[in-house]
Amino acid sequence: MREKRNKKELIAVCLLVLSLVLITVGTTFALFQYSRQGETENKIQTGTLTFVYDESKSNDGGVSIENAFPMSDEEGKVLGEDKSGVFDFDVRAKTEGADINYEIYLTKEEESTLPEYIVKTYLITLSGEEENDITGEGLPTGINLYSALYDSKVPSLVSELKDVNAKTLYRETIENGNKDYTKTFRYRMWIDNEANQIENGSWKYNNMTFSVKVNVYAQNDAIPEPTAPGVYKDKSGANSPELIEGLIPVKYDNNKKSWVKADLNQKWYDYEMQEWANAVTIGLDEDGNSTARETYQKADPGTPIKMDDINTMWVWIPRYEYMFTNLGDQYAGGSDINHPGAIGINFISGTNTQVSDESNYKMHPAFTFGEDELTGFWYGKFETSNQEGHYEENNSTLTPIIKPNVTFWAYIHISSMFYASRNMQIEKYDTYGFKNDLTSYDTHMSKNREWGAVAYLSQSKYGKYGNSAYEVNDKEVYINNCSQKITGIAGDTVSAQATDTTCNTNTYETMQGQKASTTGNITGVYDMSGGALEYVMGAYSDGQDPAKPPIEWSRFTDDSGAMKIPDAKYYDLYTKFDPSSYATICDGGVCYGHALSETERWYGDSRGHTDNWLWRGADGRQKTYAGVFTFGSYAGNGDQFFSFRLVLAPIKQ
Repeated sequence: MREKRNKKELIAVCLLVLSLVLITVGTTFALFQYSRQGETENKIQTGTLTFVYDESKSNDGGVSIENAFPMSDEEGKVLGEDKSGVFDFDVRAKTEGADINYEIYLTKEEESTLPEYIVKTYLITLSGEEENDITGEGLPTGINLYSALYDSKVPSLVSELKDVNAKTLYRETIENGNKDYTKTFRYRMWIDNEANQIENGSWKYNNMTFSVKVNVYAQNDAIPEPTAPGVYKDKSGANSPELIEGLIPVKYDNNKKSWVKADLNQKWYDYEMQEWANAVTIGLDEDGNSTARETYQKADPGTPIKMDDINTMWVWIPRYEYMFTNLGDQYAGGSDINHPGAIGINFISGTNTQVSDESNYKMHPAFTFGEDELTGFWYGKFETSNQEGHYEENNSTLTPIIKPNVTFWAYIHISSMFYASRNMQIEKYDTYGFKNDLTSYDTHMSKNREWGAVAYLSQSKYGKYGNSAYEVNDKEVYINNCSQKITGIAGDTVSAQATDTTCNTNTYETMQGQKASTTGNITGVYDMSGGALEYVMGAYSDGQDPAKPPIEWSRFTDDSGAMKIPDAKYYDLYTKFDPSSYATICDGGVCYGHALSETERWYGDSRGHTDNWLWRGADGRQKTYAGVFTFGSYAGNGDQFFSFRLVLAPIKQ
């Protein structure tokens, strides 16, 4: 007589602990070991329905790999050819009366400290000694990052399975009437090659562990479907980057020496590790076609993006509050003005305007754009250049680009800078793949407050200051001292003298070049110290009309040619002040968040006031006077050492 379905739930659970123990022996090595838990064979039998999970094929002492280290997928696939680096197990069944559904899944141990996004998993089947990849629809198969595996929804029927975050490896239904089902599996796990990162002379992930349990769950009824992992979000609390139409998320692949298309379900930024989110736009070809853009948009994650196809590069600056009471002569807890400490920053969720502690924190003003509150904004990764290659021309109809290793755009009036930045949205939107509208996003020339937001973030635990690869005296953003006016260059020292030499040797992707980034790595913003003096949309009142900035030399005009200043949301306005007292710039008070009086002369950066329009950073000739906190003013007309920065602001509707 057949077994009734009221005794339908079968469960077989066997636990296997996979441990990654990273140690240092002279140079960096790692010990990668497995140790088994539970019985060798776990068996559940109900009437004539039998399900067996058998781990007896594994070595009696568990599986271990000595001196393991980050490796390529090609190396990982053959890991343990002597069977010492693999775990083999059988699933066997005999079914009479009902189907059996089973799932193989992983659960991570609480003591694990290695990030999920650097651990690779690989499950295959065996036919004798022949290895076979698993194929099928609906689940990630082959080699995967642990974080990319689907979230298992196996029922919590026993205490060992309650409240766990499980990852599905494999699922199958064994049909009724199968009297001799046997399938042999082999499991491997290794550290992703991209984790081969050195900090302070040792491996970044030394002495960390990663342990998982391999489980098998079986029942007659269908097991709930696993779900794909959600869109990646780091643990810093930063708002996720808003990818407006045209932006392609990217991360830098050290192995491919290229920016590659990022997988939104996988780690592509981590502000706690000073890895800021990056995105690019793809230009049109010589015939005005967008074929390359469409190809990249459809491409799989990991696809390299040619620098020749990129026309702008952006870095995401998430909304935050900052601790204003530890600035000024408190030097953010640093020892003195030349050695400031970390600016206290907390990321803010969504567009919340409430700060955590009004007596100590203020919302940074850069995230208020006119009447709109922003979750963040995209900042130009490098100083602006132009597609036409006219690097010394005052022409707002030229096409702005943001790229490394090109000459910055000079001899352009501040009004032309502004109009060129707006034309990216108004007339040239298709050049970048942007949407044809004026409401969901905004392109504009950087205001001073936006420069301040990036400068403060760089001096926080999320920026270069917080990067453990740099010692106290090396946390300042390095100068771009290239005398050829090339973007993305770093000096040999933090305040090096201008030279031609570094223009070719210290480019942005090199280890030395990355010292000029706001993160101390390739993910940050460059050229904020040296390079060009960057005009920002910040002006001092002329005294005659304190509500409006001066426009005589800036050449702001309307369609008729009459002088006209842009809408107020596009500039910061400051009152004139006594040069001997830089603490009274904003109507006699402090310009909170603007990197003026609050951070005046930090790192010895210069400050001055001679004219009407504010500039930042200084140029490559300024040595110790250049820096992210340097500021001065000029008339607004073009000059060979002046350029500008672009902002792309997503606006919530």
